[in-house]
Amino acid sequence: MRGLRRGALLAALLLPALPAGAAQTFEDLAYGAYQAGHYKRAQVEALKRVEADNGDAAAMTLLGEIYRQGLGVAPDQKAATEWYEQADARGDVNATFALATELLDPSSGKPDAVRAGQLLEKAAAAGHPLANYNLALALLATGKEADDRRAVACLEIAARAQIADAMQALGVLAKQGRGMPQSDEVAARWMGKAAAAGNVPAEVEYAIMLFNGTGVAKDEVAAGKLFLRAAYQGNAIAQNRLAKLYQFGLGIAPDTIEAAAWHLAARSQGLKDVALDELFDRLNPEQKARAARMAASRINSFVLTAP
Repeated sequence: MRGLRRGALLAALLLPALPAGAAQTFEDLAYGAYQAGHYKRAQVEALKRVEADNGDAAAMTLLGEIYRQGLGVAPDQKAATEWYEQADARGDVNATFALATELLDPSSGKPDAVRAGQLLEKAAAAGHPLANYNLALALLATGKEADDRRAVACLEIAARAQIADAMQALGVLAKQGRGMPQSDEVAARWMGKAAAAGNVPAEVEYAIMLFNGTGVAKDEVAAGKLFLRAAYQGNAIAQNRLAKLYQFGLGIAPDTIEAAAWHLAARSQGLKDVALDELFDRLNPEQKARAARMAASRINSFVLTAP
C-alpha cells in the first residue's frame, strides 16, 4: 500500500451548483483556464469570482492550489494556506482535504499534524475519496483491530470513487484477513479491479493469483498478459516473472532471447536470479548482444516514462 496521496485535486473537483448567470461564467472561465494550463488567467478569473461572491469556496480552493503549486505565480505556501482556510470555513470539502495535506507538509511553514488529522477526519466524514484513502493509511498504522475495520470502511469509500490504490489496499487486507475475514476470492476480486484501473502492484499480484489459480480460475495466458503490461511499466518483479514464463513457455510462447532481455531489465533494478543468469550465460555472443540491446531499449523507456 502506498503512502499519503494528494491526487489530482483540481482535476476531480466537485464544484458546487451555482446560480445561472455571471457566477456560472466565472466558474467556466476559471476552471477552464486551469485545466487548459492557463494558470495566470485562472488566477485572475478566480479572483473575479471571489470579488463577486465572497462565499465562492470553489474559487478560493482553486486559488489555494495555484499558490501551493506556484502555477503562473511564485509558490506561496502562506497564501495557499490562507485560501484553503477560507474555502474550508465555507464548507468546501476539497479545501478541507487540501488544507490537511498542506499542514502535513514541512515546507508549508507551519506544519500541524494534530490539526491535519482533524481536517482529514472531517473531509473523510464528508465522503471525500482521497481523504478516506489517506485516513485509512493512518488507521492501519496503529495496528489496532478496531482501526483496521474502520480503515476497510474508508477504503471502500475511496474504491467506489475508482481510486485504484484503495482497491489494491483492500485486496492486500482481504488476503491477510486484516480488518475483514480472510478470503482469497475477495482479494482476487479487488486486485482484479485495481489492475483494470492501472495499479501496477495490483497487476503483478493479480497476475500471480491468476497464474496459481488463487482465489480465481487459473489462467496462465491472462497472467502472462498482465506480467507483460506491468513489465513494460518498469516493475522488476513482473520483468522477472515474465522472463521465467518466456524461459519455460508458460502462458506465452517460449523465447530464450526475450527471457534473457527481461532478466537483464529486472537485474538492472537489483532483482537477482541465478537460474536466469545461467540461461544468459548459455547464449552465444550474438544472442547475448541482441538480448542486451532489447533490455537497454526497455530500460531507457522505463526511465523516460517514469512518473
